[in-house]
Amino acid sequence: MMERSLPNRCLLCQQTCLQGRGLCDVCLADGEPGPLCLGCSKPLPAPVPWRCGSCLGKKRWRPLVCAYPYHHPLGYLAGAIKIQRRMSLLSPLCDALAQRLEGLWQLGALPRPDALLAVPMHRRKLVQRGFNHSALIAVALGERLHLPVLNERVIKVRPTRDQHGLNGAERRRNLRGCFQVIPGARMHNLALVDDVVTTGTTFASLAATLRRDGHSVSQYWALASALNTVS
Repeated sequence: MMERSLPNRCLLCQQTCLQGRGLCDVCLADGEPGPLCLGCSKPLPAPVPWRCGSCLGKKRWRPLVCAYPYHHPLGYLAGAIKIQRRMSLLSPLCDALAQRLEGLWQLGALPRPDALLAVPMHRRKLVQRGFNHSALIAVALGERLHLPVLNERVIKVRPTRDQHGLNGAERRRNLRGCFQVIPGARMHNLALVDDVVTTGTTFASLAATLRRDGHSVSQYWALASALNTVS
């Protein structure tokens, strides 16, 4: 309702912003969190060595790139795309993530993936909601970064419980066997895309499904992260 009545107002400060943007340039600039750990998105005092002390001790890890930590005001808004259908947030938040990724590539901190793949949604949920927020994010990032998006290559074959409130073991059981890869060309060096990472279980489950079918995942991308580390 707010987006309909105040289409040109920033959702944080209520000042005028570009139509369809949802956030003004001042709030976006003031909200820049600085360097984030590539293991858990925890804010770092300096970019090098790119991971916090806890993540440096992890033998198995896969890079996670997020625009914001979830507790950050702009990170908290990432969930509003799905929950409150605030589609005007899609463009500025994807801009922020794309800029972070381009900066990491320029510094040699992260390899550029060959393609993007969003976390799929079961068809029943897709009919109920009308859109897959993760797929929209992947398409927006693909356009900004000139990368192919392969969302049609994976489907969710059964509905799952809401992950909120489930512990790690319950989340893994909930997701077991829910993803299926559509046969086709081998996919290499994929970046998986979602809106918010909470425990990393969804990314890990999807990556495991892809690996079993001979495809490779090199990194995870999300607008915001609320976890300590992704394995």
